[in-house]
Amino acid sequence: MAAERAHLWRVAAWGSVNALGGLALILGASRPERPAWWGFGAQSGLWGVVNIGIATAGLVSGDDPTRGYEAAVSAERFYHDILLFNLGLNVAYSSVGTTLVLLSYRGVDSARALRGHGSSLIMQGAGLFVLDLIAFLGSRTRLTGLLDMAGSLSGRALPTGFAFTLSL
Repeated sequence: MAAERAHLWRVAAWGSVNALGGLALILGASRPERPAWWGFGAQSGLWGVVNIGIATAGLVSGDDPTRGYEAAVSAERFYHDILLFNLGLNVAYSSVGTTLVLLSYRGVDSARALRGHGSSLIMQGAGLFVLDLIAFLGSRTRLTGLLDMAGSLSGRALPTGFAFTLSL
């Protein structure tokens, strides 16, 4: 739980930087004169607010610490799977951003705005990918440790019966 809360605080910090930076760009850049800066700011600001909301919801809904081995494994597996799903979403965000940037070079009317929006999506996807990857690798290590704690039981047939080995 402590690792999950630390991750949510990092996501909240990332979101806060994006929300404030995005707001500064929106207020400081004229949309008609600097559409790329304004688009980058709008996209960053909106993603920042979304990230703050997700982190806040996770921090407020913090469950009681799990008790028992099965509950701990189940909770860690769930967290691990959510992080794995998020890693895929982060790649999707960056892919959409890359598509927008590439489209902006195809003679569209709002090319500069598309570059701003697309560049921000690439940055959001990459930043969240790094944060989620760090949390995922930590979760994977904890999950492996929990599963190793269970030990293993193996059996084999002998000429005179069976032999069982319990490894802890």
